[in-house]
Amino acid sequence: MYKAKPRSGLLAEIERESPLQTDYVEPLAAAVRQIRGVLGDTLHSLYISGDIAHRCAGASADFEFTLVTSRALNVQEYASLNTIRWRIEQSSDAVKRVEFDVVPLKEVTALSNIFKWGFFIKHCALCVSGDNLADSFGHFEASWEVSKAMNSDLAGKLKELRQKVAVATKWGTQLDAAEDAAKRLIKAAFGLVASKEGRWEHDLRACADAFLASYPEKSVEIERLFYLIERKPVKKRAVVALMDEFGQWVQSEYARIDRKIG
Repeated sequence: MYKAKPRSGLLAEIERESPLQTDYVEPLAAAVRQIRGVLGDTLHSLYISGDIAHRCAGASADFEFTLVTSRALNVQEYASLNTIRWRIEQSSDAVKRVEFDVVPLKEVTALSNIFKWGFFIKHCALCVSGDNLADSFGHFEASWEVSKAMNSDLAGKLKELRQKVAVATKWGTQLDAAEDAAKRLIKAAFGLVASKEGRWEHDLRACADAFLASYPEKSVEIERLFYLIERKPVKKRAVVALMDEFGQWVQSEYARIDRKIG
């Protein structure tokens, strides 16, 4: 759910005023209270992204938090956040998983990170506590610089998720990691065409359709990624092969386009 665009070519912010979906209001309020209680003045601002911020969550959803802090957190503070994560996940059937991304304020406001954190906070996240940094950034276009920055950590994330799939001893653990990897790959694939499309998408099907309009030969891979998002049981070997092959292709395509543009 977005506001109207400020002017042609510039992207809109996520709507700030519309209420969140009812099932998520109390779990989110409880989470904010607990996070603020643990971090106090160290927490500069708190944001939620994903389906909840876009008001398109189903019966349950991941709580994707970004915590902007005045300094790097210590071991004890991270341990406290892990406890909060567990409590939130147990608090409501509406909560699927809780993810915390902690980033110091100086990193968010660094000019070198404007296409990552500036874009993310302005166009992909909703402030739920503290001083909203979205007001510090102007509106962005869907540019190649944004696509690169928003997917700069793809290789590391895929490596981490691949390992989780490989060592999983329970279906739930494997399905979680495979679903996460598939979502990241589809969004990264969309990043290849976002500047050409002149838009930024959150919906995975819209991301896939836009990507396939330029890369129709990758339809089988996209279909298989949606199998993982639908949490269909797929053998580990097939999941890892898909992650490796499509992930490497996406990364090589980023490099090819970057060389061409550069």
